[in-house]
Formats: sequence, structure tokens, C-alpha cells
Amino acid sequence: MNKLRMGLAVMMSAVFILSACSNSNSGSGGNNSSSTPEPDNSSPSAATADPASAPEEKADPFGKYPETLEISVIYDRNPETEKSFIPGSSYETNWNSDFWLEKLNIKPVVKWSAPAGDQYNQKYNLMFASNDLPDIFLLRSTDNKQSARSMLKKLVDADMVEDLTAVYSQYASDEVKDYYQTFDNKALDYATFDGKMYGLPSQGDTYANVQILWVRQDWLDKLSLQAPRTIDDLVTVARAFKEKDPDGNGKADTIGLSMQNQFMDPGFTVAIPIFNAYSAYPKSWVKDSSGQLVWGGIQEQNKQALQVLADMYKEGMIDPEFALSDGNKAAEFITSGRSGMQLGSWWNGSFPLTFNIDNDPKADWKAYTLTTDNKIHAVMNFPTDQFLVVKKGFKNPEAAVKILNFSTALSHSKYPETTDRRNELNTQFGTDKVDAPTIIPNFGISYLDTTLRSVKLFEDIFAGKATVDDLSVGERQIFENSLKPNHDNPRKDPGKYKDYINWMSALSAIAHSDLDIQWNGFSGTTPTYDAKMGSLIDKQLTAYTKIIMNKEPIAYFDTFVKEWKSQGGDQITQEVNESAAQESGS
Repeated sequence: MNKLRMGLAVMMSAVFILSACSNSNSGSGGNNSSSTPEPDNSSPSAATADPASAPEEKADPFGKYPETLEISVIYDRNPETEKSFIPGSSYETNWNSDFWLEKLNIKPVVKWSAPAGDQYNQKYNLMFASNDLPDIFLLRSTDNKQSARSMLKKLVDADMVEDLTAVYSQYASDEVKDYYQTFDNKALDYATFDGKMYGLPSQGDTYANVQILWVRQDWLDKLSLQAPRTIDDLVTVARAFKEKDPDGNGKADTIGLSMQNQFMDPGFTVAIPIFNAYSAYPKSWVKDSSGQLVWGGIQEQNKQALQVLADMYKEGMIDPEFALSDGNKAAEFITSGRSGMQLGSWWNGSFPLTFNIDNDPKADWKAYTLTTDNKIHAVMNFPTDQFLVVKKGFKNPEAAVKILNFSTALSHSKYPETTDRRNELNTQFGTDKVDAPTIIPNFGISYLDTTLRSVKLFEDIFAGKATVDDLSVGERQIFENSLKPNHDNPRKDPGKYKDYINWMSALSAIAHSDLDIQWNGFSGTTPTYDAKMGSLIDKQLTAYTKIIMNKEPIAYFDTFVKEWKSQGGDQITQEVNESAAQESGS
């Protein structure tokens, strides 16, 4: 049982929706977030374009250049990926780049390339020191030591990149502006310094990552229990699953909740929703009442979650050996039919629940969200981790905006000829062969709730309030290939059933919740962070585990906090806040 393999397998069924923030092969690595900046005094969304800096060309968001516009680019090469290219297709000569040439008359000219990984990253980082940049490129972290925004600020301070405020105002498509505006233009503010925007920010489908509760519905029904909606409900159901023989085998061999030793990390068989329900975020940087960043793992709210878990453990609702169980080991409780609940991700219908469903045709898993105040609390990385930027002095900076417009439309299935091309390749070469990707740097942006919007549309179709004609190409493929067959003929096809519960139970539960999302305030590093944070995180996990296993009382949390602070935590917190202040320009 391989978590990664199964997770990727199910995500492929949703690729047309969840890859709206897709990347080009113009770099590797990445940092999901950094400190969320304070709003600047003026925003690019409200900025007035400077007539003197406006291009002579009429502001057409998709305007094709009358003469071929060459842009210098960089890219990384992956020999394994190249094996999947169709005959005659390469990074530098391919159908996808020709498609861009046909639509916008933009042609990439290679400045340099390098093998993906360390070689590319080293060359990528050195080009900044030598101020030898390509015309348009993706700016993103390659070492997780600094955020893309921190890198952008350094380039701005060094006067190495173009101000894109005016060209964004003139050339951004209505679709692109709408996506950014649904997030109150916070992504644009993230690319803004002193009222000027120096990069086009990525913005990805984010809210679907909320962690949720999966429950054996057939066990609930057998014991005449209501679905758990609160932490108290969760405990009540877990106790019943432990004590009332829900599998009917006459043995006391069931537990209420599967949980692994790394229970604070997203995935499956975790405990994150219990912490989040109390507004506790144990592995993130969050803002306190004064606006300062603090480590979530040492905040008082964690005590409530730890007490709940300690009480559950004491009553035998959790595996007594969870501290020794990795994710796959914890999943065996589910596979064997011994566990009735697990906390995790929307795709868990495909792993680990899939194996229980295969082993027991009666197993009926449904997903719910947990709350203590009718809101679903969660912390996530800020949905911008890269920027499309333009080298200072490039004569056509608006080309970057047109690239964003085009790639966004492309990623949302606005060009049916790309789907036709995929079908053609499937027929001729099979599904294992593809066109090489374009080396034009690009990504498409999306709503933060793109997937959740799709779920609601699927529900409307099933309810007769909408039709398949309202679906995009990608949505239609998901609906017709996986969702409708199972809706019409439940569980006839186990594979489609797993897709169905991922979408119509898990994602639906998230889509109909009142979400309260906190943004992780920092994900770079500092000198003391590098030296000590790893051991402090280990100390936190050890302390939490001891409390849950009743080896230490809840008051031990205060002892842990004092040790965390004195053993480097206070110094890290100071450095994190200083780094965040420098990045935001304050």
C-alpha cells in the first residue's frame, strides 16, 4: 500500500480541475508560502496606468503580435519525462509551443537549460547574482530557505525586474481579473511593493485541502447513531464503535479512530481536524492578537485538543500502539475492518479506504467536517508560491500578461483543440505518450474554491437544476466517466465508486461548510530556524504523544512550552518576525 501512488492515482481523475495552477518546465522546486504581507497603500487592481509607459499596441488581452515576438527563456530537462514524449517531440520543438506561436505569435528562444534538480537550481540561483536574466521567467524558491516573495523583493530592490502595474491594468483578461478579485486581490498585493506590482502571482485551487472526517456509515446505521458533527459527537461515536461490536463478529476488536504517529501532518489517519476545531494550528506560524507571528504548536488552544485525544486514548478508542505506527500501519486498522473513523483528506476514498471497500462490499464510508462553533477552521499555505516576472528593460512586458491570460484560459479547457489533440495522441500512441510541454514560462490561475464550485455544479445536475452543457471540458470528463455511472448504478464499478465518494461525499462536505481559513504566516528559514527548528518540532511531537498516551498530564504542555522557548524557540520567533517585516517592506 503506497500512499503516494494511490494519492496520485485519484488526483489524476481530477487533473483538469485541480491543475488550474499548472506549472511549466521552467524550473523546479518551490516554496508554498511565506509571510503574508500587510496591504500596500495602493493596489495594482486600483492603480491608474501611466500613459507614458503604455505600449502603442491596442490593449487586446489575447492580441496576436503582427511580427513574431521572441522571448528568451530557461528550462529544466528531465530524462525520465522525455521518455514519454511522442516521436519527434522535444522540449524545444513541440506542438504546444507551436500552439502558442499560432495564437499569440510568441516564440521561445533558449537562453540556457539544465538537468532538473541540483544542476538546474544552482544555475538558476547564480543567474541572479550575475544579473543575467531571461526576458520572462517563473520566479520561485528552489531551496525552501526563502520564499518567492522574498526573492521578488530582492530583485525589486536591485532594480532588476519590470513594474507590471500598467500593463496588468491594460492587458489582463476579464477572466484573470475575476479570479484575482474573488480573493480580494490579495495575490496581487503579494506581488506589490510601494504600490507597484512587479510580478504576476500564481493563485491555486486551495480550499479543497481542508482536512475532514471519514466514517463507516454502515456502522452508524447499525448502531442507530447520528453522523458526528462536533468533537463531542466524535467522542460519542468513537466510544460506541469501541464498545458495541459494530462489525457484528462478537469480539471486542474494533477501535473508534485510526491514528498514526505523525498525526500533525496532513494526509490520512491524522488528528489535525481535532486541533483545528479548537482554532489550534500545531505546525504553522499564525498571528497573535498584536499581529506578531507565533508558533501555533505552543498556543493554549492545543491543550483542549490534547485533552480530548488523551481521554479517547485512555478509553481505548485509539490504537494503543499508534505512537509506533506509520501511516500505512495505521491504515491496516481500516483495511482489516477494525476501525470506524479516520481523519484526513478528500482523496482518502482511494487510499486507504479503498482496501477496506475492496475487502468488505458492505463497507460504506462517508465524509463529514468537524467543528466546535459551526465553522470549519483550517490553516493553509498562502496560494501564491511563484511569480511570472519580466526582466528590467524588456521591450514587451505586456507579453507576460498575455501569457497569463492565455495559459489561464488554456488550463480551464477554453481551447477544445487541445483536448482533440490529446484524443488523437491516445488513439495513435496510447495514453503513455504525450507532446513535450512548451518551454514558454506559464501557469494558469484559478479560484481558491475551483474544485468546490465544480462539486456544487455536479450536485445541481443530479438535482435537475443544471445540465452537462454547463460543464467545462474537464468537469464533463470527470462527471461522465466517474460520477454519473456510479450515481446511476451505485457501487457497480468499485473504482468509480471510490471517485464518487471522494467527490460527492468528501469534497461536497467541504463545499457546504463555513470555512475559516488562516494563512500560514511564514515558511522560509532563518539561521536559528535551520539550526534548531527540526529538534524543536521533534520535541513537540514527543510532548504531544506523551500527553495523549497519559504518560504526562495536560499540565506538562506548559513545561514543554517553556523548554521550547528557552531552547531556541524565542530566538526563532524573533528572527521569523524580522524576516517577515523585511519581506513586507515594513
